[in-house]
Amino acid sequence: MRTLDSALLLLSGLLVAGAFIDAGPAAAQRPTSATVPTAGGDVTVLADRLEEVGPDNLLVAVGNVEITRGTQRLTADRVEINRLTGDTVAEGRVIFYDGDDHLRGDRIEYNFKTGTGVVHHGTARVAPYYQVGGERMERLGEGQYRIRRGVFTTCEDDPPTWSFRFGSAQAELDELVYGTNASFWVKRVPLIPFFPFFAAALRRERQTGFLFPRFGSSTRKGNFIEIPFFWAISDSQDATITLDLYEARGPGATLEYRYILSELHRGDVGGFYLKETERKQVAGQGHDDNRGWWHVRDDWNLGRGLSFRADVNGVTDDLVFREYAVRLQERSAQRVDSNVFLTWSRPTLNVVGSLSWYQDLTQRRPVELQRLPDIRLESVRQPLPGVPGLLGEVESSATHFVRDVGADGNRVDLHPRLTRPIPVAGLFTVSPFAGGRLTAYDRTVTGTRLTRDGGLTVQETNDEPRLRQILELGGDLETRAARVYELGDLAGISTILHTIEPRLNYTWLDGSGLQRFTQAGVLRASRIPQYDLIDAIPEQSRFTYSLTNRLRARTVAPEGTEPVRWELVRFVVGHSYELLNPARPLGNLTGDLILSPHRIFSFRGDTSYSVYAGEGFQTGNTDLSLDVGAVKASAGTRFNKPDRVNFLQGNLSADVTRWASGRLTTNWDLRTNTFVENAIAVDLKWQCWSFTVEFISRHQNEDELRFALNLLGVGAPLTTRFGGLGGTTGSAGPGGSLK
Repeated sequence: MRTLDSALLLLSGLLVAGAFIDAGPAAAQRPTSATVPTAGGDVTVLADRLEEVGPDNLLVAVGNVEITRGTQRLTADRVEINRLTGDTVAEGRVIFYDGDDHLRGDRIEYNFKTGTGVVHHGTARVAPYYQVGGERMERLGEGQYRIRRGVFTTCEDDPPTWSFRFGSAQAELDELVYGTNASFWVKRVPLIPFFPFFAAALRRERQTGFLFPRFGSSTRKGNFIEIPFFWAISDSQDATITLDLYEARGPGATLEYRYILSELHRGDVGGFYLKETERKQVAGQGHDDNRGWWHVRDDWNLGRGLSFRADVNGVTDDLVFREYAVRLQERSAQRVDSNVFLTWSRPTLNVVGSLSWYQDLTQRRPVELQRLPDIRLESVRQPLPGVPGLLGEVESSATHFVRDVGADGNRVDLHPRLTRPIPVAGLFTVSPFAGGRLTAYDRTVTGTRLTRDGGLTVQETNDEPRLRQILELGGDLETRAARVYELGDLAGISTILHTIEPRLNYTWLDGSGLQRFTQAGVLRASRIPQYDLIDAIPEQSRFTYSLTNRLRARTVAPEGTEPVRWELVRFVVGHSYELLNPARPLGNLTGDLILSPHRIFSFRGDTSYSVYAGEGFQTGNTDLSLDVGAVKASAGTRFNKPDRVNFLQGNLSADVTRWASGRLTTNWDLRTNTFVENAIAVDLKWQCWSFTVEFISRHQNEDELRFALNLLGVGAPLTTRFGGLGGTTGSAGPGGSLK
């Protein structure tokens, strides 16, 4: 902020104005206004009385003094200027306005020749909400002050709800304020009566410096403290480095580095490391005293349809997420995936080269199947040149599989298909198709075996190459019936379009290397290595049929506006029948329902049901959301009978008043009737501060209680996590948004 410098220009203008006023032997009444052209722009002076004392070269403006120059304005009860020495004094309710910033004081003493001055009982307001004041503010340079007995706050009330007070301080009003002999006050009460040093950033942009520490206690990690440091490297790069100290575990650190090299290239690098010097290591626990995780993400659009994407992650051991991660999604992760993609996209085809690998967190044995590399070429369905009405598409891939335990090797797969849509009398469309699939392997399966611990069955192979050949024939039959319902203005909806879309598909697959059904409906073992679903294709003569109902709504549109259209309801029912499976020809009955009757409510669910006696529902997922402004709620369930998954997640938040809100989340394992994690929080918010209390209850007595005090413009200086109730860790949030 340049308050006194701008005031200098205005007061200098007053001195020039004095030269245009004829001096007399004694003080004389002068006009109450004057406009003077200067090199920096016109200066306008308004006052109840303007006087010049000739012998003293003193220009005096008295009573409701207002001096303006451009967007800048100075007001005071009285202003005196000595033209010879440059000494200037403004007294009585002195306020200087400069855009969003302004300086207020009882008295300003300033010398426009030396550029030095003093503000008595002054307060500088720095946009958007900072206030720095003191009994004496001595100007040292442009925007630089030495403050005695000062106060820093962002509160508007008097006395401020919270403030930092200091015996002496240095302030750079576009950068920061730092002082010694400090204390923290709530109204007139010194809540923290002394700490030796205080600093706060005033800059409107990201600022390098220490963030306020977070501390607490945990039953497993003991007392801990996290001290973050934010480094604003440049407008396009920053980093947060956090020192983590755990009483019962040891020292550690967290790093988060972000960059935006251009509009087309951005990414981040991060990690967490802990040296468990205070924890006794036990043989066979799967890790040593070096624990942690890391990630690298990069997104780069190279142009001409070429792009590079990388998301690489790693952990030191299978248990580190479970013991040190904060979010439930990470704590319950079963694998850590890494992918690197180089993609070339054209309007009709994509070529993707990738490296994909992962770490299984549920198995001690290295059973992970890595794709190093995987190259794919896929073309969309498109007309073939010279053959009217015939459409072609192709999928192809070449993959090198790597695995420590189990079968690995190379595979090349080619799958072309031709389709000819034929409209029939405008009633329906028949689309017969024919295709083939060639899949080459450099391995042949000779049998299976159990791993040494007996927990997994893996394939054994030799180096004999193998070729699988598949012929594919079939067709699709589909039609569509529609009707429009005029509603006038029912709940803001003018029309509803109802469509019914039946669809029938038949697919026949045969060839060498396919898996065959036994009389018991079980697929025979194949000599083809089983890497993924491409290798597990069985013989097939299958009918698949479905019926889709849609309701599309259109709102009433006032004149000059466009109506809003959206899908109100979608309901799909499907089933299949396999002719070649003598024991189980009937597939699962499937259903998919989407409801979106209003912007405040939405629902989506899908399920599959086995028609065979005693089997019932096999899978089911539901998601429900409600948003009525002050109250937001969501709930979701996940059910998978073969995988033994039955889970419920719920979230509820409500703004109870203008200054208070509450949050509730639950994660409930319905299969074991176990609450994996529940959390309840209350947020209290005022003009310049907020307070949050949150209780998290986790399975196996890993509860946690958090308190956070956030001061506007300062961050979160006081954050605690108390123990007997558990604890957690994590990096500090970034100091600002990247440009």
